[in-house]
Amino acid sequence: MTTLNIATTAKLHHATRAKAEKLSAILAAEYPVLSLQPAYNEDESAITSWTVIATMPEEEEATTIYEGAKVPDLADVLDACDDAGIDPETEVEDDEPKASGSVVPENYRRQYREASSNGQTCGDWLAERLVADTHSIDGFRVDDFTAILSANGVDMTTKWAQLPMSGQKGWIGRYRMNGRQVLEKIVALSGVYIDHTGSKVAPHADWLEAMRGKHAKWIAKQEKAAKAALNLEAA
Repeated sequence: MTTLNIATTAKLHHATRAKAEKLSAILAAEYPVLSLQPAYNEDESAITSWTVIATMPEEEEATTIYEGAKVPDLADVLDACDDAGIDPETEVEDDEPKASGSVVPENYRRQYREASSNGQTCGDWLAERLVADTHSIDGFRVDDFTAILSANGVDMTTKWAQLPMSGQKGWIGRYRMNGRQVLEKIVALSGVYIDHTGSKVAPHADWLEAMRGKHAKWIAKQEKAAKAALNLEAA
């Protein structure tokens, strides 16, 4: 498992660094065959691009699955795995010593795991609610997760929503991640979460406030569209 190392000479915006550290920590904790790596200019004063590589146990060489000027979102990484035919949830034995200069130290990855009840989420309110509603001793309950997405009005005609029927490797991780991202915005807009039984639950106030700030532009767009639709009906 390779951890993120950023040259001390490279100038990097704090928000970009934070996003890179978070993604690298998530990959290390949940998808250890994947790792995020920066590419530099000649004097290592700037990062010119970011790559995500997959180091599969049965392969002698690593495979580059993503390369771009910006740090990718996790959903983009999982989609790239899909396109490359790589299962990001492949398990590996990590016998490598931890690099002392790593920007993503072991305690960061440990905090990521300890923040959630099952060691597989970022531990926020929605993540924990989904764990409670869709996980049991037998593992992830896909049908209950799908029921939650449908009950909350998530568009289930999209490409990622068809993953349960695809038979593709590692589809569960991508299905959960994409579903969670869309659900997050919808719950932030409505202020209500509907569980797999149809019961309505009020999100935690701090989480709701944070999500409404995070998705402010999207929410404003949805509210504008809804208002326009009402005016059209009234005309």
